[in-house]
Amino acid sequence: MAKANLKRWVNDLRNKNMPVVGSVIAELNSITDDDESNASQLAEVILRDPNLTSHVLRVANSVQYNYSSQKINTISRAIVLIGLKGMRAICISLLILDRLLGDQPRERVLSLVAQGFHAASQAQNLLHSKDANDAEEVFIAGLLFNLGEMSFWMAQELTPENETLLSGNPRERREAMDTILGGSFKSLTRELAQHWKLGDTVQEALFPGKTPSQKAQAVITGERLSRAALFGWDSPQVKKVLGEVAEFRGISLDEALEEVKQSADRAAQVAVSYGAEAACPMIPSSLRPADIARPKPRSRILKPDASTQLSILRELSSAANEVLDVNTIIQMVLEGMHRGVGLERVAIAFIKGHRLEAKYVLGEGTEPWRDGFEFDIGPYTENLFTHVLAGESAHWIDKAFLQAHKALFEGDIQKKLGRDRECLLFVLRINQRNAALFYADRGGYGGQLDEEQFESFKHFATQAQLSLNMLSGRPRPK
Repeated sequence: MAKANLKRWVNDLRNKNMPVVGSVIAELNSITDDDESNASQLAEVILRDPNLTSHVLRVANSVQYNYSSQKINTISRAIVLIGLKGMRAICISLLILDRLLGDQPRERVLSLVAQGFHAASQAQNLLHSKDANDAEEVFIAGLLFNLGEMSFWMAQELTPENETLLSGNPRERREAMDTILGGSFKSLTRELAQHWKLGDTVQEALFPGKTPSQKAQAVITGERLSRAALFGWDSPQVKKVLGEVAEFRGISLDEALEEVKQSADRAAQVAVSYGAEAACPMIPSSLRPADIARPKPRSRILKPDASTQLSILRELSSAANEVLDVNTIIQMVLEGMHRGVGLERVAIAFIKGHRLEAKYVLGEGTEPWRDGFEFDIGPYTENLFTHVLAGESAHWIDKAFLQAHKALFEGDIQKKLGRDRECLLFVLRINQRNAALFYADRGGYGGQLDEEQFESFKHFATQAQLSLNMLSGRPRPK
């Protein structure tokens, strides 16, 4: 009976309270579990969500990841520097936290999130690992150690029936969990962690054996320290855990105290970069969230961003020296068109015989394009794409063109791209041959194309053509 109750809670949290989060996490796991996946596929998933995109870039530029003074401006670059698994961990953390906190987070959830950031930072410091994957796994394990309880209080109001779950008496609390949940909050966390593949470390830290791994021990100690610190740095609770920290790190108690205070400050900075500013006052830090500006929410209607355009163009210019692969260059160009030029939907479609097939797409509502953006361009076909491929490189399909050439938009093009949709097109020519086609539009959200966007779109597409022609002329490595 107890197992059935716990399973019911797990299913409710996954399917009723976090269904979208779960589907995106499953997609992220699918990409990072596949040895043949690349950074472009992961970037595409992230860039579908403008909110996730802005938060990922903020985290990538935080003290946690960016140790240099050079700003990371693109998702593609962030993935190259942080790695697929590290980026997956960032995205999962952001997705879960965004759902947990919402617009008006509940006090109990907020306090647990604050405790999670503190525990995660302490655990990372304890491990002191140079292995990025180990550091990431420890961080996510510390951050989501109390995921089961956070998820419960996100979904449930505090009522007389469940207030005993917050009892200061351990026995009362355990009995309440058995009665209400059919198990412990830790068991609930383990079930969610298994389903979302949050890593072995969090599961080992929740239920450690006699000799836990260093990673699991770092999480356990970090979590205990985050709870003890709530009583004050001079409290007996902290002094007790501080001895474990000093032994773990091989340092004196005074050095250990200095390190954990620095980690608490770092936890507050990291919390802000993850968009959890409201949790900062609950972290025992000398910093305050008011010192760091909160990013403004983004509109569905994008606006050109000159600084982003310039940054991405600079990265593309240096791509030849860094010998970036074709996929990364194309993804950077699409990101420049999308985030820099302010084009809501962008795609690159490659020419395969008499077919035009999308390879990469970005923007809200473009998910069906991966399979659906496929058009006939054979010798007996006359449509928008055959018309464009037979002419100059760059085209602005405006209202006048739409009215004058309605026959070019019939059938699949109108069905898949939208009726009377202005768009920008650029034929990518490699070694004097039509190889692919860039497509961009405003997505029907109210934005209008203008001359400046057309020129910027051409600039990015031309830069892609130059870079790819340079790469095609290089001898292949033996």
